[in-house]
Amino acid sequence: RPRTGWARFRRRSISTSALLTSPSRKKVERKERQIDGLAPTFIKKPSIQQENDGKRLIFECQIQADPKPQIRWSHNSKVIDNTPRHKFKVQNDGKLYFATLEVDNVSFEDSGKYKVTAKNELGESSATISLNFDSEEVPVPADGFKPAFTDRPVTRQSDDGKNIIFECRCIGDPKPSYTWYHEKNEIAMSGRFSSEVEEDQNHCYRIRFTIKDVKQLDRGVYSVLAKNKHGESTAVINLNFDSSSKLISPDGKPPRFPQKPTISQKGDVLSMECILEAMPVADITWYHGQDKIVDGERFKILRKAISIDTYLLTLQISQPTANDGGIYRCHAFNPFGESNAHITLNFKANENERGFAPSFVEKPKIIPNKLGTLITMKCRCRSKPKPTVKWMRKKQEVTSSSKVALEVKTVDEDTYELTLNIKDPNADDGGSYSCIISNEFGESSATLNLNIEAEQESTKNAPIFVEKPHIVSLDNGKLVRMECKVKTDIKPDITWTREGRLLQETSKLKMTMTQEKDVYHITLVLKDPQTEDSGTYKCNIKNILGELNANLILNIEIIPVIKEKPKLVTNVKKRTASIECSVASRFKPECIWMKETTVIKETHRHMIKIEETREGEFSVKLNIVGLSEADFGAYKLVAKNDKGQATSQVIEIKDIVFEKTVVKPIIDAKFTDIEVQEGGDIMLAAGLAQPDTNTNTNDNKNKNSNAPTWKFFKGITELVDGGRYKHHTDGESNTITLCIRKVKPNDEGKYKVVVSNAHGEDSAPMCAWSSRITGRS
Repeated sequence: RPRTGWARFRRRSISTSALLTSPSRKKVERKERQIDGLAPTFIKKPSIQQENDGKRLIFECQIQADPKPQIRWSHNSKVIDNTPRHKFKVQNDGKLYFATLEVDNVSFEDSGKYKVTAKNELGESSATISLNFDSEEVPVPADGFKPAFTDRPVTRQSDDGKNIIFECRCIGDPKPSYTWYHEKNEIAMSGRFSSEVEEDQNHCYRIRFTIKDVKQLDRGVYSVLAKNKHGESTAVINLNFDSSSKLISPDGKPPRFPQKPTISQKGDVLSMECILEAMPVADITWYHGQDKIVDGERFKILRKAISIDTYLLTLQISQPTANDGGIYRCHAFNPFGESNAHITLNFKANENERGFAPSFVEKPKIIPNKLGTLITMKCRCRSKPKPTVKWMRKKQEVTSSSKVALEVKTVDEDTYELTLNIKDPNADDGGSYSCIISNEFGESSATLNLNIEAEQESTKNAPIFVEKPHIVSLDNGKLVRMECKVKTDIKPDITWTREGRLLQETSKLKMTMTQEKDVYHITLVLKDPQTEDSGTYKCNIKNILGELNANLILNIEIIPVIKEKPKLVTNVKKRTASIECSVASRFKPECIWMKETTVIKETHRHMIKIEETREGEFSVKLNIVGLSEADFGAYKLVAKNDKGQATSQVIEIKDIVFEKTVVKPIIDAKFTDIEVQEGGDIMLAAGLAQPDTNTNTNDNKNKNSNAPTWKFFKGITELVDGGRYKHHTDGESNTITLCIRKVKPNDEGKYKVVVSNAHGEDSAPMCAWSSRITGRS
């Protein structure tokens, strides 16, 4: 019998993110940029891999988030630091992040519960995984290790409901001792209370604690302390009673179907049965395909308790027909989790060993993807042998192309899933489609009506920001206004939160939204802001067309505070000075150093350095190199921000005696060759670049290591001061002179002066001659 499906697909009735990336919205995306993000979500829960013969373990998971999340790993509630044994890695592909934890040189004490937490400014998510070693797979530290509970404690109840058993698993070496507490009071093991410890593996122990004849006064928090010479660990169990004061509700467990469902029939009644384990009792929903089954005349939904946490679930169908064939699903849910059991109901009437005619076992479906870029038409049928499949539209066969993809997939024995995918659908793809299936035993068809509204028929615009959300400070910081401007065709609902907590209007907080045509001006005004008002504020803007989120970070600043006088450190030998001052400020302040009334600018001699030494405190340094008397004076620091400024006490640089620079003599102005008349005088003068000739007079009594001495020579003969030879110094011109009076013929020749001190020497040569002697004119 033909089956009919119908769907009305509207491209603009998609989420905001889909609107931004669908082809119909490209022009809007260029003009007005969306500002949004994703709270962390685990795409793949943590899993464990072994490498290097089990000596290395790798925990890995996949997280979707925007912006980049912070990843933190913990082991038995203790945060894991990056160490030579523990290495973290985070790689990303767009908004998908791959986080891994590597543990090297694995030992037995690495057993236990691992937790990974991903957090960004939009939210936080975590996932856990337990690591247990079944035998002597890994080495045990030679001196042992402290206890650790490797599994969450389990609470069980005896069949008669009179006794409660707590059970947990712990590792430790040497064997730990165990002490039980009720509401922090130690429990004596006698009468109604008993405890036993069983070693089920090396260094691994199973601990059981039993309460007999449970009473109301036994409710509350229980804990067990495991202790050995290396340390201790604690596990906590909460025992509660329901309102009847008779039944005990131990720690729950998620639903679980421990056995395969069964199908039976008595007369005109067909029964599907499942065994379910759950604590507390789970909510049960039955489905036929995607359709929810309602308890009525033909369908009966039954539940029977077999034990305290085990139930028999039954779905009865009166006078079943071939149309009741297909896949049934039993969904169980309680606060601790959910589970599903699947049952395939096949009717084999009119079927023989050779085969049977094809028939549709589910209502056909039309499924659009979230982005509006793909439509899938899906049918499910039974047939033996495999059917021939033909899709028709407007009396024409639909064939595979770059736009259309056809697929037939086997899902069970003699059961097939038939799909037709349409890529980038538009209004021209709408209409009535038929799926015709046939084999040698017969034929069947299903009809699907696809209605895609033309683009011009949908003119409503989802919310978009027309300007970047921002924060404005008013009235000299006495008011803070957070603003968003959004364009949309339908008035949105607005929700403000701070650090995830919903905000309501108060005398301190005022929320407004004004409208001008299709633009909405949304504000949150905060009066008299204080530092505790700092944090991330989120504005959620939502209507039936889409949703936006604006994140605004508010930082409340205070005037900088300088509590102590600046400190001065000098190095006379290196001629450096450093002045340091501590400034208290929530954020990095603007800092200016002053000498007297002059602002000091950064140069190769003056360098300013600002460092945050801890949260809210900064070290501000002025470093001076090439220190000289010109740097003497009074210095102070001015630190300021938007709230105001603070000025430090004055610190002085003064009374520093510098060592004079030690240098060897250098003759700057050299001698020049001269010609004199016989009987005249010769004046041989040389200028010193350094040091000053005033520092010495060739008197050994006044000599110091820096002072120069000088000697004049003719050839190799020293010309000593006296007689015809006179030595003169001029402190103003820093020169030394040799005067030879009444020149004689034998005074012609080569002369030189040698100037020296303890650090070196320099010399200068010259020639002197008489024109009469040489015959020159």
